[in-house]
Amino acid sequence: MDQPFNFPLTEKDISVLNNRNIKSPIYISNLQELGIDQTKFVDTFSDLFSELPWDPYDSRRLRVEFLKKCFPSDEIEIQKLFKSYYLGKSDLNVFLNWRNKLSETEKKEFDEIQPWRRRSVCQFLIWKEGETFKVKRQKVKQFAQEVQGDDYRSLPRKFSESPSEHVEHLLFYHWMIAVYRIVKNVRPEMEKINMVGHFMSVKARPQKPGNNSPEGAHEDGADYIVSALVINRKNVKGGETQIIEKVDNKGKEIIFKYTLQPGEFVFQGDSKDEIIHGTDLWHHVTPFALDDESAGEGWRDIIGFDIDIV
Repeated sequence: MDQPFNFPLTEKDISVLNNRNIKSPIYISNLQELGIDQTKFVDTFSDLFSELPWDPYDSRRLRVEFLKKCFPSDEIEIQKLFKSYYLGKSDLNVFLNWRNKLSETEKKEFDEIQPWRRRSVCQFLIWKEGETFKVKRQKVKQFAQEVQGDDYRSLPRKFSESPSEHVEHLLFYHWMIAVYRIVKNVRPEMEKINMVGHFMSVKARPQKPGNNSPEGAHEDGADYIVSALVINRKNVKGGETQIIEKVDNKGKEIIFKYTLQPGEFVFQGDSKDEIIHGTDLWHHVTPFALDDESAGEGWRDIIGFDIDIV
């Protein structure tokens, strides 16, 4: 759905579009509708993403997968080294023996596996005392998803904390308080929320699309999420946000899709929402390619939130 529509769009509107009742909360809108100066917000954050450190985890995983594919008889031995390398406890030299055996073409392909995401994280506790909102920054814990078996996503990842000048100011506080109000509307009984913010910048290159969700459709493991508040779309096409319902015995179905523009965002239920509200929502964003390959790189920059009721 990339045609213009009136913000905000909620689960009630999406129920009509799908001709069935979507019970878990969805709120698609833009900053202006929340009473935030959208132009000022986007302009303020637009240039900050180039300052973020690279996220090394995806490229580490893909390098190991590349070597396992090239040396199937050594797959078990290579896999034994994966965990230490993935977590940054060892460097690429542990695979030097296999890299040296690659053909020149394979070496070039292997060496071109480089990080394509920049990222920082922050965490805030937000509550209200009387008519006053309170915002307290906290240290972010390591990230690990609750997945089965030896899935690499179960390994703890640690990302750089967002600089104070990026997030400890009124403009960002107003955005978080606006999200607090959305959650309060959904769960009137709640008093405090814990919000983990993700600043993420994803690069697209010639013949190499940008991919914000290499794991596919997923849940983040939070009560609610802002899957993305888009800040920049520079020289890219694609990157469609999808809201997905997991239907018992029927797999997953896309119930809404839309390409968010700068200043627009999606809020939705996440983990356990099927128990609390009645619909099991997942989310995904499709890969995006360069709009003009002659113009060099392309970037999609977002701010996301994992939100838990305290």
